Amino acid sequence: MPETSLAERLRGVERLHFPVWVFDADRGRLVWANDAALGLWRSPSREELFARNFASGESTATRTRIDGYLRKFREDKGAHIEEHWTFYPRGEPVQVRCVLSGIEDDEGRMLLLNEAHQQTKEVDLRGLRGLEALRHVSAMVALVTPEGAVLVMNPAAERAFGAASVPSAWFEDAGAAGRLLRSAETNEVVHEELVALTNEGPRWHAVEARRATDPASGKHVVVVHQVDVTERREHEALIEAQQREILELSAPLLDVAEGVVAVPIVAALTEARSAELERRLLPGLVERGAKVVVFDLTGATATEGAGLSQLVRLLSAVRLLGARPMVTGVRPALARELVQSGADLAGAAMTRSLRDALSVSRGADKPLRR
Repeated sequence: MPETSLAERLRGVERLHFPVWVFDADRGRLVWANDAALGLWRSPSREELFARNFASGESTATRTRIDGYLRKFREDKGAHIEEHWTFYPRGEPVQVRCVLSGIEDDEGRMLLLNEAHQQTKEVDLRGLRGLEALRHVSAMVALVTPEGAVLVMNPAAERAFGAASVPSAWFEDAGAAGRLLRSAETNEVVHEELVALTNEGPRWHAVEARRATDPASGKHVVVVHQVDVTERREHEALIEAQQREILELSAPLLDVAEGVVAVPIVAALTEARSAELERRLLPGLVERGAKVVVFDLTGATATEGAGLSQLVRLLSAVRLLGARPMVTGVRPALARELVQSGADLAGAAMTRSLRDALSVSRGADKPLRR
């Protein structure tokens, strides 16, 4: 707790010709101001100024900047920060250079002491607007040296990683930061999708890194731009899982008799379906100890060249595992496709129906054709 009151500590400051005020960020109100501050804020009195609610309509970016100031001043009570701000007294924009420092109120809470110095030269409105846009975008942007020191981050990046974070701690992939920062040497634009270790937990980020020149030092730096694509990645993963489930349902493994597994294939015999079938069938064949595998094509509607080739390879793999492959339910249209494609099914017994295939598998009948 301070030994003297806030008013006593600021005695004499009210006579300064430039605006000075104290802002209580937690409550969103000014609690002290000199006469010059009344002029800047277009206020007829301190009572009117202190009654204004500055938290109303406060943007997330502004809140992030203020929270960063307070953290720094709590850690180092002697610190100060110089930044350019645009205020809007009575709706009119006023550009000032602010010197900010921390000051405790009578209860020991950290407040912001603001010294405002109005611009004396013409303001670059285009640059000012660009900076304001950067502060409010959801994309995370940082300017980083090739050695990995962060020169500046926009509020979105500060919210995601913390103002004191470094690129080496941003990603799950330990080598990602090095790959991104090498763009300072190669002048190549790097694009990657990485798992970012944010304050909200792991998130998928689309990351771009490109070389730029630091306007303050003239040296090469890296602009790292990140966009959260977690929702898209989760949506893609869901679609992939649904497609895999559909593939599994369209070609299930059925135990139809002792030592006999039937694989009914429904709809188009595509490369994706054949690959999924291979992924499940071969381990399942060994696990079940099956001696016969019946590929039932009764429900197959069309084929792809790659899908047929993969099916032929699958028949060969079944034979190599010591099981007998059989194909049943080939309809005329599919038979024409098999002939036109030149698919070699000579190594598999062919039957008209699953019942015929079961009879053949028991040795009760001979295959109708080979």
